[in-house]
Amino acid sequence: MNLTATTRAKRLFEEIPSASGVAHVQNAFYVVGDDSPFLYQLNEEYQLVQRHALFDSSGVVNGRIPKAAKPDLESMTHFSYGRDELLLLLGSGASEARNKAYLVNLTDDMAVQELDLSRFYTFVKRVLRIENEGVLNIEGLAMDDVYTYLLQRPAGAGSNILIRMDTDDFKQFVLSKGDIPAAAVYYFKLPVLGQSPAGFSGAYTLDDKLFFTASVEDTPNAIDDGEVLGSFIGVIDLNALPYATDELNPLEVPATKLQNPDGSAYIGKAESLVVNRLEEGQYRVVVLSDDDAGHSELLEVQLGVTEQL
Repeated sequence: MNLTATTRAKRLFEEIPSASGVAHVQNAFYVVGDDSPFLYQLNEEYQLVQRHALFDSSGVVNGRIPKAAKPDLESMTHFSYGRDELLLLLGSGASEARNKAYLVNLTDDMAVQELDLSRFYTFVKRVLRIENEGVLNIEGLAMDDVYTYLLQRPAGAGSNILIRMDTDDFKQFVLSKGDIPAAAVYYFKLPVLGQSPAGFSGAYTLDDKLFFTASVEDTPNAIDDGEVLGSFIGVIDLNALPYATDELNPLEVPATKLQNPDGSAYIGKAESLVVNRLEEGQYRVVVLSDDDAGHSELLEVQLGVTEQL
C-alpha cells in the first residue's frame, strides 16, 4: 500500500487549547482538548460556533487544566445507540486522574455523563503486561459496526499497539456497566525520524482500514511533553491483523509525513483525524494538531491510497 498526502489548507485556533480528539457528526466537527474542560463545535467551514462544558471548570488556569489534574482526554469517537447519537471521550489511563471518560449525548441536548474507567484500564494494563504508572497511554479510539479499536502509544522504542474489542460488548460495558469485553492485541512498527520512532496519536475506521495519525516526540514517558519532530498519517489494513500478533516482530505499516501547504515539513503534533472518501483511493482527511502552547491547528489533507498488486 502506497500513500501520498497533500495539505490543502491549514487553520490556527488560538481559542482551542491542546486539541486531542475530533469527530464529525452530521454537519459539525467536535473537538476536545486534553487539558480543556470544554467540547468545541465547528461548522463545515471549520469555524468555531459553540463550546460545551464537560465538567466544572473552576480549576482551570488561563483556559487550561494543570497537568497533574487534567483528565487527559486523548481520543474521541462517535457511535449510535438506539435513537441516540453519542460521543465517547477517553482519558489516556496514564495516571489515576486520567482514568475518566465522558459520554456526550448529542440527541439529548448535549447531556454529559462522567464515567470512571479505573477497572477497565486495570484490565488493559494487565493485558499489555504494564506494571508501572505512566506507561499506559491510550491515544486513539475508533469504532465500526463490528469492532472497537484502542491505540496504545509507547514511551520510547516499544511497539505501537492496537487493542481490538467487540463493539456491541464495548457499548454494553460503557452504557450499562456490563462485563469488560475480551481483547485481542496487535503490534506495529511505525517510521522513525532521526533516532525517535513515531507513536500512535489518533484513529479512524473506514473501508476496512484503520487510518491513524502518529507523531514523533522526544519524551521519556506518557505524561511529560517533549520536542516535537514531525507527524504522519498512516493506514492499517484491518484484514492484515493476523500478521500483527507477534510482539517480537511487529507489522510494519505504511505512513506518510505531514507537510505544510507549501510542501515544507509540518513540525507539529498531529493528534487525531476524521476521514471522508472522495473517490476510489482518494480521501479527505481532517487532522487536528496540538502545539503544546495552548493552541490548536487544523489541517485539511488529501490522502491517496494505492493498493499494491
